[in-house]
Amino acid sequence: MNPRLAAFGLVLAAPFAIQPVAAQSAGQISADYAVSFLGMSIGSGTMVSTTDGRSYRTTLNARVTGMAAMFSGGSGTASASGQIAGANPVPANYSVEVRSGGKTETTQIGMAGGNVASVVRNPDKPPHTRATPVLPEHLRGVVDPLSAGIFVAGGSGPVTGAAACDRRSRIYNGVVRFDLIYSFAETRQVDIGGYKGEAAVCRVRFEPVAGYRADRSDIAAARRRSAEVILVPVAGTRTLIPAKITLSTGYGTGIAEATRLALNPGQPAARRASAD
Repeated sequence: MNPRLAAFGLVLAAPFAIQPVAAQSAGQISADYAVSFLGMSIGSGTMVSTTDGRSYRTTLNARVTGMAAMFSGGSGTASASGQIAGANPVPANYSVEVRSGGKTETTQIGMAGGNVASVVRNPDKPPHTRATPVLPEHLRGVVDPLSAGIFVAGGSGPVTGAAACDRRSRIYNGVVRFDLIYSFAETRQVDIGGYKGEAAVCRVRFEPVAGYRADRSDIAAARRRSAEVILVPVAGTRTLIPAKITLSTGYGTGIAEATRLALNPGQPAARRASAD
């Protein structure tokens, strides 16, 4: 497995690795993540998400580190913004830039009312001749990979209970349309990134929809496997943020785990920086 792909697959491309703050709590949260594969460090990422209670903006900076950087160095930046309607995001813009080997690739997606309005990729690579076509109906009622990370526990039960995992995310990243289907596994006591307490543990299943090559063995393997994500609550809200993601592949296990979590959006910036 290409180590750069493993790093960005877990930190940058994994939509459940990012968490805008819930609408009811204006402010900012942030997190640092470390990514490992087969027990070796291969990447790191820093996320910052802000909201004024009506709109949100999330940014992620990620880079290949450790032994992986010796073979395939790289870094990337992604951002997403939009409005918050109830407990759901309504994305407006998504952009990602990946830098590797002296080359830069960018993708920008414009959205309106939950539908994709525009896609600009540079370089503009045509779809693979054997890729399943992305049709107009595939681009309606979708979210971008970062906005897909808004986790809000519905109802009035425990925030770290089954409601935290009750979702199916319809995602488009500018090339591939896919779904992530979450199911509740358990509530677990954790100590991750400075957070100690209850967490919701979800299983995640990948379902490709369009834009992919059906003859690719990694796509078929991904459909057979499930990932696990551990969600911890943002202070004073029913929103949760991923603290740890575990993905088993045919080559080994990849893990993205928070090394620092700042989960109090109402805390003044100076005090939050001091606490970090």
